[in-house]
Amino acid sequence: MRAAVTVTRPATLADLSELAALQARWETAWLGGVESDADEVRETLEPCIPLAGHSRLVLDGPSIVGAAWWHGHESSFLVDPAVDAGPAGAMLLDWLATTDVDHLDVLGEDTALQATLTARGWRHDRSAFDLIRAVTPDWVLDEPRWDDGIEVRPSEPDDAAAMHRLLYVDAGWADIAGHPHRSFDEWRSLFVTPADKPEQQVLAWRGERLVGVATGRVFSDGGGWIAQLAVARNERGHGLGRALLLEGLRRRQAAGATSLGLSVQATNRAALALYLSVGLGIEREWMNFVPPRAR
Repeated sequence: MRAAVTVTRPATLADLSELAALQARWETAWLGGVESDADEVRETLEPCIPLAGHSRLVLDGPSIVGAAWWHGHESSFLVDPAVDAGPAGAMLLDWLATTDVDHLDVLGEDTALQATLTARGWRHDRSAFDLIRAVTPDWVLDEPRWDDGIEVRPSEPDDAAAMHRLLYVDAGWADIAGHPHRSFDEWRSLFVTPADKPEQQVLAWRGERLVGVATGRVFSDGGGWIAQLAVARNERGHGLGRALLLEGLRRRQAAGATSLGLSVQATNRAALALYLSVGLGIEREWMNFVPPRAR
């Protein structure tokens, strides 16, 4: 494993192909295969513009061997598995300490990065699990059962405001640790994009009021993902969350997903139990680290 030459600079959109290649090398080494294509890397990078203040690269000659970028509550952190992660990681963390980034999500298996973070005063705050299962003939998802008076339909462009209100007001999404509150514009830029197909979104209405959603997409690697699942507080306890989950998974499977999954905060035991009950299993842990200034 070679040491990285620690020359740094901000990223530009011209670096996209190299960053996608770095992401692919990282995912192959840590996740067992490539999960993100160049378009999906671009989706995380473009909101960080202007990149001069929101990104940093570590270079070995002309090659990018480390990268970090962030905006709002989102951040990415990559070090090439072929280099000594210590110097590159330390330089990226030192740069992040000068920004307003509020956390880093670190793979539970990456004990070296965890040690580097701890040495620099970062603190493990909480964890989340990715629950993923391959779509196989023996995994048959139940038909969802809807309460009387519930109408289910795909999303339409004019539904965005009602979806945001349901998530952050009626369902109290941000009341759960690890679920940051997002302004309407920030939320829409992340969850209402051309890649989020309307027919894969599940909206449950009672009359004119939106009372439940299951949003998400199918990614380039075939992963069908539930990004947000929420039920209005006064609609809970009648199986609506389970019905939304099943319908969301079934729609992604129908769209050709080869695996199905979602993420859940480790402390959200009720949601974890629900997800396990439909056949999903814990695939990996993400450890959330907060910088010293966030204490």
